[in-house]
Amino acid sequence: MANRAKAAIGMLSPLPFAADPLPGIGGAIKATPGNFVVEEILPYAACGEGEHVYVTFRRAGWNTADAARIMQKHLGLAPSDVGWGGRKDKMAVVVQTLSFRCGANRQLADVDKRLADLPFEILAIDRHRNKIKTGHVAANRFTVVVSNPGPDALPRALAIADRLKQTGVPNFYGPQRFGYGLQNIHRGFALFSAGKKGRKDAFMVSVVQSALFNIWLKQRMQAGDYRRLLSGDIVKRTDTGGMFTVDDLAIEAPRFTAGEIVYTGPIYGFKMKPAMQAAGEREAALFRQFGFTPEDFRQYRSPGSRREAILSLTDLTLAEVDDGLRLAFTLPSGAYATTVLREFTRPS
Repeated sequence: MANRAKAAIGMLSPLPFAADPLPGIGGAIKATPGNFVVEEILPYAACGEGEHVYVTFRRAGWNTADAARIMQKHLGLAPSDVGWGGRKDKMAVVVQTLSFRCGANRQLADVDKRLADLPFEILAIDRHRNKIKTGHVAANRFTVVVSNPGPDALPRALAIADRLKQTGVPNFYGPQRFGYGLQNIHRGFALFSAGKKGRKDAFMVSVVQSALFNIWLKQRMQAGDYRRLLSGDIVKRTDTGGMFTVDDLAIEAPRFTAGEIVYTGPIYGFKMKPAMQAAGEREAALFRQFGFTPEDFRQYRSPGSRREAILSLTDLTLAEVDDGLRLAFTLPSGAYATTVLREFTRPS
């Protein structure tokens, strides 16, 4: 299995760029936490009643788990009483909402008082009927300053932005998914060692799935199929989210070009719906290359899913600021700002 991890790492690097051959702007992101701001957008608002208290707060220098832990302790709750939609970067300014099962009778003023001494800015406190669970995030709004970019940064960035608005951005998982030195890939593949009884580690299983998705998308781009549909692709409607398999390319290709649908890639698992025909052959070939079968994921209760392959940047804006170039954009839940930023900075 170590050989498979090494093979995956070799196939992952380097990832291609949608904006090639345009030159990048260089520079650095996260020079300070204030240069990377992310605001979480929930799919619903708190309704004002229920046993769960939603706390929206601004933080910097804290990861989600540590912030949740200290808030939970100050409220006198158990870890199982806390919920969040997704983990956010530590080296960033983050606006996020956590849920705490405080009970229907607990006063919101008491919650506010108990959190007042923590190094967070409490923005809102309200009640809701349900706990926030992983994935309960509609989108994330990013405002990022690229520090010390190279010469002609603004015109270069505007050219890249114009290209990306036409092509979209490949929805790669960001490098933070794979850990420092890509060590998570070794740990993830090690779970699938022959004869090994799997430890229930959902995150490390997802690392393997993420790596395979990135390799699949890289191969599709290298084959020249990034901006065209294949027969048998499973596509997603961008308005309703409904999914279907492409049977007639003559009908569906214009809809793809118009942005009405986007093709999806494999998050392999024991119940994942596979693509068919040409698209399906490519997915199955990659799965076989790594020696996997769908049943390998059953012991980890990982059914698999489909992931949109292309991100649309409908609200991207650029502006020069004193310490560099500011980019602002919104991405759906599960997408990485670093996959957008790399198209501009072109890191090695």
